[in-house]
Amino acid sequence: MGKDILKSATFEPKKSFKLPPGASVITKETRITVEEIENGYILRKSHDIKWRGKDEDSNNYDYYSEVWFSEQNPMTYKEPEDLASKLG
Repeated sequence: MGKDILKSATFEPKKSFKLPPGASVITKETRITVEEIENGYILRKSHDIKWRGKDEDSNNYDYYSEVWFSEQNPMTYKEPEDLASKLG
């Protein structure tokens, strides 16, 4: 199984969004989800952005997520502060 499993593996680079110069945000929605996995939690902060370019008549949309791993559930765990700052 070792080498065969790597033949089907793919790499997904980290996604982000940078508003083009002169563009304006029309709406931005942010959702936070906490997913329990075998050895901890996946924290996902999802962004849905509706924006318009400087000289455009139509709207543009962009969707991306910031993802972190945590050993503790941030929904019930008070420390460390850095988790709260990432989600804030």
